[in-house]
Amino acid sequence: MTDLSIWPETIKEAVEQMIDTMSEEDKMELVNTKPDSIYRFQYSLVLLICGWFGLYNGNKALLAACANTRKNEIEHIIFLYDPEKASVIIIEAIRKRLRTDLKVPV
Repeated sequence: MTDLSIWPETIKEAVEQMIDTMSEEDKMELVNTKPDSIYRFQYSLVLLICGWFGLYNGNKALLAACANTRKNEIEHIIFLYDPEKASVIIIEAIRKRLRTDLKVPV
């Protein structure tokens, strides 16, 4: 059985956990990826986040946190029930945090 207590409940917690496990090479690749090219990570980082953080297995708190970033009601519902779309929110937050930490201009 999965230990639910290790699942992050907020985007911030998820970002911190991912950054702690990423190699410097992976961090730099994400930092240097343009926002509209995040889809490149669809079959690697997205699936890792969904599995590791329980998005496929009922981590409703993190799904809700990702959905709450959407102002449009339909998008909110989609992100609430689509783990892969929710994980993209986390990847975007990781990228933003890394760029801020490294003082990379927007």
